[in-house]
Amino acid sequence: MFLEPINFSAMYREHKATTDFKGKTSSDWDEKSADMAASVINSPYVDDFISRMNITGDEVVLDIGCGPGTLAIPLAKRVKEVIAIDFSAQMLEELKAYAAREGVTNIKTYHIGWEDDWSTLEQADIVVASRSMEVPDIEAALTKMSAHASKACYLTYKVGGSFVDMNILDFIGKKVKTKPDYWYIPIILYSHGYLPRIDYIETGRGSVRANTEDEFVESLIWSVHTLDDEQQSKARQYFREVIVGQKRPPRMVNWAFIGWETTL
Repeated sequence: MFLEPINFSAMYREHKATTDFKGKTSSDWDEKSADMAASVINSPYVDDFISRMNITGDEVVLDIGCGPGTLAIPLAKRVKEVIAIDFSAQMLEELKAYAAREGVTNIKTYHIGWEDDWSTLEQADIVVASRSMEVPDIEAALTKMSAHASKACYLTYKVGGSFVDMNILDFIGKKVKTKPDYWYIPIILYSHGYLPRIDYIETGRGSVRANTEDEFVESLIWSVHTLDDEQQSKARQYFREVIVGQKRPPRMVNWAFIGWETTL
């Protein structure tokens, strides 16, 4: 029996186009930059990510979607140079401020994103994309990463099809079309001749912020874009009854750590 090959790249694109978890704009991340800088810098996630990389100290690293320097600054202290790119100008300003505080001077920054022309970037030994793979075409992004890395690539991608604990969404009556899960990535890499290695990183914070009731509702809206009045009311009820009353915070987020050598 002959089985037709499955086009996982096309399947991802179709899945991504229909999900309710749409990518954020550069303006969205500009507004989020200060809060993100405060919450992710020096988090245990950083050590978990870097400890899984094979680095000797003499590499040039390209950090795609570098944000406020979460990985770029710690990596710059351990490698020859970091090239940090992000489509949010304000994120790059947060990175520069972080670098100045840490006395780090071996970082080049570029205000560009996944969809832009990278021909002006120098070739890197290692390319990383930490929690920044929300792209419409995953195969094109992986190909772009691999082409710019002479040694290896490393990325993290959310495990599961939702940025929000599904128990919360079920409680508030919010129906969502989940996003593509991480397993597309190793399958596509394997189809290109790479042998990806997969590990998992659990972050110390839940899928949404929940220090206060208002913050919880605002965080949900950030993740799923819209909540009607009834859903917001149910979200407040969930916060009071479950998060506070039952002391059950939103579930921790797991990230798939995927690495592959680019020297085929």
